[in-house]
Amino acid sequence: MNMAGRHSQVISLSLSSPEEMFVLASTDLFSEYRNFMTGLEYCISVLRSRRSGAPIRIELALPAAKISAGIDRRISRTLKRYCDHRIAYNQRERRAVRLDGLFSLIVGIPLALLGFVLVIVKSSIVGASGNANLALDSGGWVLVWVGLWFPLDTLLFTPLSYGRENRVLKRLQTADIAIEPHAAMGL
Repeated sequence: MNMAGRHSQVISLSLSSPEEMFVLASTDLFSEYRNFMTGLEYCISVLRSRRSGAPIRIELALPAAKISAGIDRRISRTLKRYCDHRIAYNQRERRAVRLDGLFSLIVGIPLALLGFVLVIVKSSIVGASGNANLALDSGGWVLVWVGLWFPLDTLLFTPLSYGRENRVLKRLQTADIAIEPHAAMGL
């Protein structure tokens, strides 16, 4: 338990070098020991999949030959710097996605208006009943939906994932790093 009285959320990783926390080393892609994501991407995935405010403890298992004095502090500093850069990137991407949503309204609003016009004037074009009336009515509503769905989805929902990731990154910045040796994996 930490000072706040809550248990830490522990993420355990086994890496072949400290660098694998941030980049993938080139290696045999068919090796059964190959990691296909960095340690940091794994941590982000674990934290995004759970809702917790507990402090984070990352327990890294490294080959004894790769452990040196102060490596935990170096990883911690690099982790903080990485999180700062990625948070800034996500904020820019969030703004860009919202701008995409606004600009998509240039096409979406006229399309939706055309759909509304078809729905409103359908009976005066083909009469009160019939297949043509049904096609114009349904087609009009489809145009309204298509014209508004993408812009509204892009404006309202797509940016949410960047905010969720930024909350995880802010928690990761203060993660406690613990390093322990592990046996060689035959890499």
